[in-house]
Amino acid sequence: MRKHEDAPPASQSLAELEEQVVFSEWRALRGKTTRSLPRMLQLMEVLDYSPESAKHRTIGVVGSKGKGTATAYAAAAAASQGVHVVSVMSPGVLSNADRIRSDGLTVGEALRHSALMKIQQAQHQLPAATEGSGYLAPTGLFLLMGFLIAREIGAELVVAEAGIGGASDDLSHWPLEGVIVTSIFGEHLDLLGPTVEDVAQDKTAVITGRTQWVISCSQTSAVQRIVEQQCQVHRARLVMPALVSDPWLYRVVEHLPAGFAQENAAAGVLAGLAAAGQDLTRPAQEVTQLAAVTRSVRYPGRLSVHEVPPMGSLAGGFPRRCVVDSAVSRSGLRAALVCAEDALGGAQQVLVCLPPLKDLPGFVSELEGFSGRKVFVELPGAYTGTPKRSEWPVGPEWEWVALQDLESHGVHETAVSEQLLQLLREADSLAVGTVLFTSLVLRSLGEDAERLFTRAG
Repeated sequence: MRKHEDAPPASQSLAELEEQVVFSEWRALRGKTTRSLPRMLQLMEVLDYSPESAKHRTIGVVGSKGKGTATAYAAAAAASQGVHVVSVMSPGVLSNADRIRSDGLTVGEALRHSALMKIQQAQHQLPAATEGSGYLAPTGLFLLMGFLIAREIGAELVVAEAGIGGASDDLSHWPLEGVIVTSIFGEHLDLLGPTVEDVAQDKTAVITGRTQWVISCSQTSAVQRIVEQQCQVHRARLVMPALVSDPWLYRVVEHLPAGFAQENAAAGVLAGLAAAGQDLTRPAQEVTQLAAVTRSVRYPGRLSVHEVPPMGSLAGGFPRRCVVDSAVSRSGLRAALVCAEDALGGAQQVLVCLPPLKDLPGFVSELEGFSGRKVFVELPGAYTGTPKRSEWPVGPEWEWVALQDLESHGVHETAVSEQLLQLLREADSLAVGTVLFTSLVLRSLGEDAERLFTRAG
């Protein structure tokens, strides 16, 4: 069978190497076939890497909303107890460079380059990817990078966020000591459905006989039954943050907006402490160091508040402000609007960007009660696609704006969109939607994602 043939140029940059190693199979075959979990196992075999023999413990994070927040707070809580922790997020905050972190800091280019080179050399020994074989998914390759880096630097714990599913995701290759299940709802029904129960079955299938404990956020009754059943079958202890009676838990996340944000963070804190061997009924007097670390978490793009850099002088001298959130459901948008009300006294405009198959009808319905300007922001050429123009209302306060200043290689390569910045300068805003959009907003605002949290000591 034909093998990979392209050798890397000697002068290849890290970005070029990442593009070739992580995205080449997906770009060639997406829409024609699907990710291949067996192909990932073949790759790991060539790498002489076995998830079963990893020396570190592993927490897996699955769900439909808030996985990133849970991952961030799990890593922070474990680090507060002196655990050397690597976190792997899906996707990153600003770019792919901040997907993988060690004790809260993005890993250096040398480590990323080394992991990519190892993967590329192994890829060359595989048969070429075809429609029959399926492709190596980018989310799975970034996950593998994170685990290779964890092995390289001697991490004691890896907190790994699934891409989309559970059983259908490359995270399923790793035995998980603990699992965080954030709220599960009807997303990716085309891939994991057709029902929410199907989605829940797929996501919770990462709970296995190796799983000792599960931290589950609030679920619908149908999803809750599935979570409980998985725990019973595999004899995993089930803990729900909402049922923790001692107030210490919510004291360490009280700096976050109430609702989704606090519950997801609380789930992460419980998981991080469990992985560190701590008693989850710890008394309040032992929480000071933990709270110092959790309050240092800075995770922009999740109900985060920012100042918009002005252009020249502003009338009255007051800069505009913006709440940024990566909500893709109606309930998530509702929470973001509440956050904007609390932080800004209410947004004057809402900038929305969603790909097809997300909850655009729910967004439209929710925004019908919003009196300000409502703008759908199109990202021309985005690999996620764009809804039909007819799906967004036409009329007073409803607008559609296409960003025309994106880099030719795509939105993910664009450092700053001046057109987007101009929109943000016009009024206090809520920018909400897909991470591809919110990461562009954050880059345009000049945000930094180098440090996720500050480790005590």
